[in-house]
Amino acid sequence: MNERPLQKRSIQEIFQRVAADGPPEARVIHCNGEEEWDPNILCNISRHELHVLERSADIIVFFDSDANVIGWRDDGRKGAEMPAWVDRDSFLNAVINELDLPEETRLGQLQPVELPPLGWTHGAVLFLKAVPQPEDILRVWASPDTLRVIQCLYDRSPYRGRKP
Repeated sequence: MNERPLQKRSIQEIFQRVAADGPPEARVIHCNGEEEWDPNILCNISRHELHVLERSADIIVFFDSDANVIGWRDDGRKGAEMPAWVDRDSFLNAVINELDLPEETRLGQLQPVELPPLGWTHGAVLFLKAVPQPEDILRVWASPDTLRVIQCLYDRSPYRGRKP
């Protein structure tokens, strides 16, 4: 899929997010897109950065090579200047509450990870079911200070075959 339909879809996704969480009458004023191979999820992802007038931070929406939404990043949230220790149970509870995940969500790997240019975060792999399918595996990066999610990626799009 070429860049033009992905930009259009990105803009629609941003309008939905801004309508839910942003100022009234927000306008997308610039879109910058790039595509690169992601070794964590073993596919090409398309990153579209949209600059929204009257919003303090940018939201970046990630697409796979089939134009399915597979994640997001909120540049308004920052990591820490240095790696820090995080309690696993507190981390899991905070992420479940923020993202409204099922109670049976389990925490796999959790480790300090630098997320340029946002600083040090804690990267985690979450399993949304006891026996997860690929679309039930979630990767999140959260601030060690606030435990707020900065970036979220699915191994496979939960929106595959339907509109997000």
